[in-house]
Amino acid sequence: MTEWTFRLTPRGIELTDEQLGTLHKAGCDDGSFSVEPDGTVLGFFDREALTEQDAVISAIVDVEGAGIGARVLRVQADDDWLTASEIAAQVSRSCQSVALLARGERGPGDFPVARRCSSNPLWSWSEVEAWFERYEPGAVPAHSPRPPSANIYRNTRLTGTTRSFAGLGCSPDFPANTSRMPQVRA
Repeated sequence: MTEWTFRLTPRGIELTDEQLGTLHKAGCDDGSFSVEPDGTVLGFFDREALTEQDAVISAIVDVEGAGIGARVLRVQADDDWLTASEIAAQVSRSCQSVALLARGERGPGDFPVARRCSSNPLWSWSEVEAWFERYEPGAVPAHSPRPPSANIYRNTRLTGTTRSFAGLGCSPDFPANTSRMPQVRA
């Protein structure tokens, strides 16, 4: 089996010690959870599975099936962090142009915020790509190269109408116990 790395964004929980323990007992022992300054809960997973999709879906089943009221809203690759120069290369702009967009000195504003600030800030490619698709669609070709593993997570949002996990293209043996499968919003 392969180990897949990704991030879930659940809502409906505050991430108390009790909730954290419940998540661990529900099968999320391969994940670590944190609360961002804005109150957003993030779950970072390194999950073994036959396919990437199986890993993600099984983590969603575990989080939502823990019985703590969590709903997974978003799935992202955890390795889609890029520097300004890497963003510039992806969208055929100069590094200075990307810096001006990030500071709001050019363009329509509302550029994604760098989430991991250091001497060299990093941006989520998923968020930056979505921003360019809204404001400058020609900058990101439909089949642009993306950071490894980011393709299937491209801002996947799990909201809307109810559907089951059936028919998602998972491997035929996933999951073995379908009684644990909650309904998800898609």
